[in-house]
Amino acid sequence: GTINILNAMCAAGTKRIVFSSSAAVYGEPEYLPVDEKHPTRPENFYGFTKLEVERFLVWYDKLKGIRYSALRYFNAAGYDVRGRVKSREQNPANLLPVIMEAAAGLRAELRIFGDDYQTPDGTGVRDYVHVNDLAAAHVAALERMASTDESLIVNLGSEAGLSVLEIVEAARRITGKPIPLRIEGRRAGDPAGLVASSALAAEKLGWKARHSDVDSLVSSSWNVYKN
Repeated sequence: GTINILNAMCAAGTKRIVFSSSAAVYGEPEYLPVDEKHPTRPENFYGFTKLEVERFLVWYDKLKGIRYSALRYFNAAGYDVRGRVKSREQNPANLLPVIMEAAAGLRAELRIFGDDYQTPDGTGVRDYVHVNDLAAAHVAALERMASTDESLIVNLGSEAGLSVLEIVEAARRITGKPIPLRIEGRRAGDPAGLVASSALAAEKLGWKARHSDVDSLVSSSWNVYKN
């Protein structure tokens, strides 16, 4: 699919593309925060496919002059802060919508996979970045590409890790719901923590996460799930 798009771009004379990549390209972190120089060793097929597309982009840049901005999302979360999107996820697997379903009574409990990690409360820590912040990064990348001929790979994260239990406690406070929990064993391949360095995005795009605090993430999600 991606090669077809790139070939079509070549045929049409289109020379710029913004690609939604992922922190999954890194795999198990060797150090934190993870910057763009971190080794890329994806541990799942999703991360593998994102890394392969990035490699295609590098070659099409060299051979065909296609300039790209590859934006490595960390954990995308939340809903539009202005409430313009009301569509719930169907059969969600990501943490925040699953918490919202538990708060709204759409599932009996929240399953937490592992509470014995080397983190302050024993649960996994991730870097959650609000969808409005991701949208702003895409706009910034497009604006930059209009004025420069340089391709780019950058991380997009809040640079602040949140544990599962921190998000649960914020959700209980904001929703006023008890949110029952069930602790289970760790899932294979889940790192204890994953937090971004977004310094390069700040330097190259003038971008910084502005809506990725835990209250904004939870409140914007609850506005969709509470009715």
